[in-house]
Amino acid sequence: MFNGLLDTLARQDLGVVLALLLVFLTLDASVGIGLVTPGDSLLLVAGATADSPAEVLALIGAGMLACFAGASGGYFLGRHYGDRLRHSRLGRRVGEARWARAERLFERRSWALALAYFLPFLHALTPAVAGTVGMPYRTFMPWAMAGSTAWVSAYVTLGAVAGGVARQRAELLLPVATAAVILVIGISAAVRRIVNGGQAPRGRSA
Repeated sequence: MFNGLLDTLARQDLGVVLALLLVFLTLDASVGIGLVTPGDSLLLVAGATADSPAEVLALIGAGMLACFAGASGGYFLGRHYGDRLRHSRLGRRVGEARWARAERLFERRSWALALAYFLPFLHALTPAVAGTVGMPYRTFMPWAMAGSTAWVSAYVTLGAVAGGVARQRAELLLPVATAAVILVIGISAAVRRIVNGGQAPRGRSA
């Protein structure tokens, strides 16, 4: 289903892509859509549809706006319904291990909250956990916006570069897409290692 969405997205004009990006990334952290379909792939494909630097900047701007809305929504949901959400049927399906990993971010330095955007699934939980543990909104949001700005900018730009190369040389589509995916996996692995204090994480990934 999601692969079909990505294929469809790649064939749309900029207005449609911007609208989908706004909706998806707003829901990503506010209601946990990112736990089902990580936004990394969407950002890469959205970037690949860009034909100019102006379109890349428009996509980055839309992504940042959506991340602000999503992080704010997730924070206030956590603030008012955090414990009930965690122990609800949906919260149990997310898994206690993922909730615990998100909580551990708040035991580290605040910059770990920014890096969480590069950790698939985990960043979808951090706004709700921030609200649940009572972190002040004015403390949480600057780090959330720093992380989301870096995340959106990096992956939209990577997608745009990959898309530009593929349009110039169609035969390079598969190797370029493979290289982009490998790079994203490498970034996530490096960030996870940094967040874990230079040690490889134990157990299943976030």
